[in-house]
Amino acid sequence: MAAEYFDAIPTDFLDPGMTVSVEVDGFPVAVANVDGEYYAFQNLCPHQGTKLGGRKLDEGCFITCPMHASRYDVRSGECVRPSNEDNFDQDLMIFPVRITDDVVQVAL
Repeated sequence: MAAEYFDAIPTDFLDPGMTVSVEVDGFPVAVANVDGEYYAFQNLCPHQGTKLGGRKLDEGCFITCPMHASRYDVRSGECVRPSNEDNFDQDLMIFPVRITDDVVQVAL
């Protein structure tokens, strides 16, 4: 079955270098604007469930969990720095994104 796309945010809602927490079809998702390209990823850090969305990106495309400093590339979901606490390094789930009529849509 093909993934279904859902409206997340208007493209002008999120400045480059920022992220936002949204609910997409009842699922917690974060959307990031990386130099005008949009990416969607799981909103909760896989380490201990700390919310990631709503934070500024580091170096343009990385988000750092405030709890134990795990760092992720929002474009791929890759964990680029494991947790300070226990070296946990699970990647983030990422979701397909498309732009339709100036709205960021996320597929689940």
